[in-house]
Amino acid sequence: MSETRVWIAQCLCPYRHAILAASGEADSEQAAMSTIAWPLREAIEAALHTGVLNPWCGLCKAGSETWRYEVGRTRYRTMAEAENPLRENEAKQAATRAVFGDMKRSD
Repeated sequence: MSETRVWIAQCLCPYRHAILAASGEADSEQAAMSTIAWPLREAIEAALHTGVLNPWCGLCKAGSETWRYEVGRTRYRTMAEAENPLRENEAKQAATRAVFGDMKRSD
């Protein structure tokens, strides 16, 4: 029998820049795919369709057609336990996006 853990689903560009992520509790990777990853994919597709989300990575400009989804198990057993570390990581990602996101490139 599987143990419930916190899982993270991420939408990543080919350079592994995180476009968006979601987390939740699940007892297996398959359960995490259906309860976390698929809703994340649907939310991203809706945001792209409505123009809320740009169809490219803000750091490297990789187009949304190249983005991939992956799910990983964390060391946390509950969302309550994971909340502070996840919020800290979210703040770091926001700072990176604020400094480097959608900058002109000299490619």
